[in-house]
Amino acid sequence: MEALIAGWVAGYAMAVLSTVALTCVAWSSRDPRFFRRFFGEGVPAALVAVPASLGFFLVWTLAGVVLGAAYDLGGLDSQANALGSRSAPFLVGMAAAGAMPLPLLVLFFPRRWWLWCSMSGAFVGLFGWLMPLLAGR
Repeated sequence: MEALIAGWVAGYAMAVLSTVALTCVAWSSRDPRFFRRFFGEGVPAALVAVPASLGFFLVWTLAGVVLGAAYDLGGLDSQANALGSRSAPFLVGMAAAGAMPLPLLVLFFPRRWWLWCSMSGAFVGLFGWLMPLLAGR
């Protein structure tokens, strides 16, 4: 049960960070046509964060609960420690999952490389490091 709650907490934190990242992209976007296509002419781009935060909350907390269940059912808490995490295999898996979208994101949106790298680092930190620590309490 602790792993599920830890996954939910990590997912909630990732949802908050995703909302901040989307707001940053919407606020500093030079070409707001992307947002107007989905939300209409009169909607400010920064207002996109309101419905997006609800979607991010649902998606990331569900992903966190699923990852927490996989961590608990896989018995990954009994594996070797690494870099402060209670499970080296889970940390490596989360690092691989966090690095997977980076090449495409940097290729298609190179101006925001810092945002993609920081979100990937946040994913690895929250799910690969924080979640096993919280689950072990």
